[in-house]
Parts: sequence; structure tokens; C-alpha cells
Amino acid sequence: MNADEELKRKLSAWNVEVEPPARFQANVWAQIAARESSRRSVWDQLREWIVVQFYKPQLAAAVVTMGLALSMGIAYLQAQDSNAVYGKQLETRYMETINPLARAGISS
Repeated sequence: MNADEELKRKLSAWNVEVEPPARFQANVWAQIAARESSRRSVWDQLREWIVVQFYKPQLAAAVVTMGLALSMGIAYLQAQDSNAVYGKQLETRYMETINPLARAGISS
């Protein structure tokens, strides 16, 4: 038991004073940030860039406007195709109503 008491006394008397280097904490945080950014995927980095850019009202308005214009253009093209198909069906039905041979399935 005497050795334990002596060890406790020496450990309690032991005092280490270490002064960290200048900007130690800033360097640690810089290393942490560098490792986190290297671990993030390309999609995470892209998402973060988009979020940062959307804080700028002019860019956000431009992106929303471009999105609306693009979706309206795509809708217009799809409607044009649908109208062409429907127009062809109407033409065929009309021809069947005025041409008795078309109704019978005989082409003239």
C-alpha cells in the first residue's frame, strides 16, 4: 500500500505546463474543414453551391424564370404532338362520315 500512496503523491505533485503553438486552434479547425470537404460527394458540394447561390435574389429569380420558360416550352411541344395525333383522328372520323366507302374500310 505504501507504493500506491507514494505514487498518488507524486502524480498529484506533477504539473505539466504546455503552451500550444500560435494559431493552434485555427489550424485544427482548418484541417477538420479540409477533411470534411474532401469526404463530401460531388452532389453534396453541388447542392451546397446551389443553396449559397440562391441567397442572391437576382440569380434565384433568373433560375426560376428559366425553369418556368423551359417547362412551358416542353409542355407546348408535347401539346403540339398531341394535337397533331388528335387532328389526324378527327380527319379520319370526318372522312368516314362523308365517304361511304371509307366507312366500309375500302380505300378509294
